[in-house]
Amino acid sequence: MPYPPIQIVDEQDRPIGGASIDEAREKGLYHRIARIMVEDNQGRVLLQFRNNKVVAYPNCWDNSAAGHVDEGETYEQAAYRELDEEIGLRNVQLEEVGTYISHQTNGDQQTNRFNKVYKAQVSDDTVFLLQPEEVAEVKWFTVSEVHKMIKNYPEVITDGLEDVFARYYL
Repeated sequence: MPYPPIQIVDEQDRPIGGASIDEAREKGLYHRIARIMVEDNQGRVLLQFRNNKVVAYPNCWDNSAAGHVDEGETYEQAAYRELDEEIGLRNVQLEEVGTYISHQTNGDQQTNRFNKVYKAQVSDDTVFLLQPEEVAEVKWFTVSEVHKMIKNYPEVITDGLEDVFARYYL
Protein backbone atom coordinates (compact mmCIF):
# COMPACT_ATOMS: atom_id res chain seq x y z
CA MET A 1 0.00 0.00 0.00
CA PRO A 2 1.54 3.34 -0.99
CA TYR A 3 2.00 5.96 1.68
CA PRO A 4 0.00 9.20 1.45
CA PRO A 5 1.91 12.39 0.61
CA ILE A 6 3.66 13.99 3.58
CA GLN A 7 3.28 17.65 4.54
CA ILE A 8 5.96 19.81 2.93
CA VAL A 9 6.65 23.12 4.65
CA ASP A 10 8.80 26.19 4.10
CA GLU A 11 11.73 27.21 6.33
CA GLN A 12 9.26 28.74 8.83
CA ASP A 13 7.23 25.49 9.07
CA ARG A 14 4.30 26.82 7.01
CA PRO A 15 2.56 24.21 4.81
CA ILE A 16 3.30 24.64 1.10
CA GLY A 17 2.25 21.29 -0.41
CA GLY A 18 2.76 17.57 -0.34
CA ALA A 19 5.30 15.07 -1.62
CA SER A 20 6.33 11.47 -1.18
CA ILE A 21 8.87 10.68 1.52
CA ASP A 22 11.38 9.72 -1.16
CA GLU A 23 10.88 13.01 -3.03
CA ALA A 24 11.28 15.00 0.21
CA ARG A 25 14.55 13.21 0.94
CA GLU A 26 15.88 13.44 -2.62
CA LYS A 27 15.15 17.17 -2.90
CA GLY A 28 15.92 18.13 0.69
CA LEU A 29 12.40 19.45 1.21
CA TYR A 30 11.43 20.60 4.69
CA HIS A 31 8.83 18.33 6.23
CA ARG A 32 7.34 17.47 9.60
CA ILE A 33 7.85 14.63 12.08
CA ALA A 34 5.80 13.93 15.21
CA ARG A 35 7.77 12.18 17.97
CA ILE A 36 6.10 10.74 21.06
CA MET A 37 7.71 9.60 24.29
CA VAL A 38 5.53 7.42 26.50
CA GLU A 39 6.41 7.48 30.19
CA ASP A 40 5.14 5.34 33.04
CA ASN A 41 4.30 6.18 36.64
CA GLN A 42 7.86 5.25 37.69
CA GLY A 43 9.47 7.80 35.37
CA ARG A 44 10.66 5.25 32.86
CA VAL A 45 10.39 5.76 29.09
CA LEU A 46 9.06 3.28 26.57
CA LEU A 47 11.27 2.68 23.55
CA GLN A 48 10.41 0.72 20.45
CA PHE A 49 12.90 -1.56 18.71
CA ARG A 50 12.46 -1.17 14.97
CA ASN A 51 11.86 -4.25 12.83
CA ASN A 52 14.79 -5.51 10.76
CA LYS A 53 12.81 -4.95 7.54
CA VAL A 54 12.14 -1.21 7.85
CA VAL A 55 14.04 1.04 5.45
CA ALA A 56 15.28 3.62 7.96
CA TYR A 57 17.13 2.48 11.08
CA PRO A 58 16.36 -1.26 11.09
CA ASN A 59 17.24 -3.03 14.36
CA CYS A 60 17.51 0.25 16.27
CA TRP A 61 15.88 1.69 19.38
CA ASP A 62 13.60 4.64 18.70
CA ASN A 63 11.10 6.98 20.31
CA SER A 64 7.99 5.26 21.69
CA ALA A 65 6.31 6.20 18.40
CA ALA A 66 7.15 8.61 15.61
CA GLY A 67 6.30 9.37 12.03
CA HIS A 68 5.87 11.82 9.21
CA VAL A 69 2.98 14.26 9.29
CA ASP A 70 0.75 13.54 6.31
CA GLU A 71 -0.36 16.35 3.99
CA GLY A 72 -3.28 18.24 5.56
CA GLU A 73 -2.65 16.71 8.99
CA THR A 74 -1.52 18.52 12.15
CA TYR A 75 1.42 17.38 14.25
CA GLU A 76 -1.00 16.33 16.99
CA GLN A 77 -3.16 14.29 14.61
CA ALA A 78 -0.03 12.54 13.33
CA ALA A 79 1.12 11.85 16.90
CA TYR A 80 -2.17 10.18 17.82
CA ARG A 81 -2.18 8.22 14.53
CA GLU A 82 1.37 6.97 15.04
CA LEU A 83 0.68 5.93 18.65
CA ASP A 84 -2.30 3.91 17.47
CA GLU A 85 -0.60 2.39 14.39
CA GLU A 86 2.78 1.53 15.88
CA ILE A 87 2.03 0.50 19.47
CA GLY A 88 -1.77 0.31 19.66
CA LEU A 89 -2.06 3.12 22.21
CA ARG A 90 -5.31 5.10 22.20
CA ASN A 91 -7.19 7.42 24.52
CA VAL A 92 -4.13 9.05 26.07
CA GLN A 93 -3.50 12.71 26.74
CA LEU A 94 -0.57 14.21 24.83
CA GLU A 95 1.52 17.00 26.27
CA GLU A 96 3.58 19.06 23.82
CA VAL A 97 7.22 19.11 24.94
CA GLY A 98 8.88 21.20 22.22
CA THR A 99 9.84 21.67 18.58
CA TYR A 100 13.24 21.59 16.94
CA ILE A 101 14.71 21.59 13.44
CA SER A 102 17.08 18.86 12.31
CA HIS A 103 19.29 18.68 9.24
CA GLN A 104 20.91 15.41 8.27
CA THR A 105 23.10 14.48 5.33
CA ASN A 106 23.17 10.90 4.15
CA GLY A 107 25.33 10.50 1.07
CA ASP A 108 24.01 13.00 -1.46
CA GLN A 109 20.65 13.39 0.30
CA GLN A 110 19.81 16.24 2.67
CA THR A 111 16.98 15.68 5.16
CA ASN A 112 15.41 18.82 6.66
CA ARG A 113 12.78 18.22 9.32
CA PHE A 114 10.71 20.10 11.84
CA ASN A 115 10.27 17.75 14.81
CA LYS A 116 7.48 18.24 17.34
CA VAL A 117 7.87 16.18 20.50
CA TYR A 118 5.01 15.00 22.69
CA LYS A 119 4.84 13.09 25.94
CA ALA A 120 2.13 10.70 27.14
CA GLN A 121 1.87 9.01 30.53
CA VAL A 122 0.47 5.53 31.05
CA SER A 123 0.61 2.93 33.81
CA ASP A 124 3.46 0.45 33.69
CA ASP A 125 1.04 -2.45 33.13
CA THR A 126 -0.33 -0.99 29.87
CA VAL A 127 -0.61 -3.58 27.12
CA PHE A 128 0.73 -2.52 23.73
CA LEU A 129 -0.37 -3.89 20.37
CA LEU A 130 2.66 -3.68 18.08
CA GLN A 131 2.64 -3.11 14.34
CA PRO A 132 4.85 -6.06 13.32
CA GLU A 133 5.88 -4.51 9.99
CA GLU A 134 7.64 -1.70 11.87
CA VAL A 135 8.04 -2.59 15.54
CA ALA A 136 9.76 -5.76 16.79
CA GLU A 137 9.35 -5.00 20.51
CA VAL A 138 8.86 -2.29 23.11
CA LYS A 139 10.64 -2.06 26.45
CA TRP A 140 10.69 0.25 29.47
CA PHE A 141 14.02 1.96 30.28
CA THR A 142 15.14 4.42 32.91
CA VAL A 143 16.37 7.74 31.56
CA SER A 144 19.86 6.83 32.79
CA GLU A 145 19.79 3.52 30.91
CA VAL A 146 18.87 5.29 27.67
CA HIS A 147 21.66 7.86 28.10
CA LYS A 148 24.16 5.00 28.64
CA MET A 149 22.85 3.16 25.57
CA ILE A 150 23.18 6.30 23.44
CA LYS A 151 26.75 6.81 24.65
CA ASN A 152 27.93 3.19 24.46
CA TYR A 153 25.92 1.79 21.54
CA PRO A 154 25.13 4.67 19.15
CA GLU A 155 24.84 2.24 16.24
CA VAL A 156 21.55 0.90 17.65
CA ILE A 157 19.96 4.32 18.29
CA THR A 158 17.92 6.34 15.78
CA ASP A 159 18.82 9.98 15.19
CA GLY A 160 15.37 10.98 16.47
CA LEU A 161 15.83 9.23 19.81
CA GLU A 162 19.28 10.73 20.22
CA ASP A 163 17.94 14.22 19.39
CA VAL A 164 15.01 13.97 21.81
CA PHE A 165 17.19 12.77 24.66
CA ALA A 166 19.83 15.43 24.05
CA ARG A 167 17.18 18.15 24.17
CA TYR A 168 14.53 17.01 26.65
CA TYR A 169 16.02 14.33 28.93
CA LEU A 170 19.09 16.08 30.32
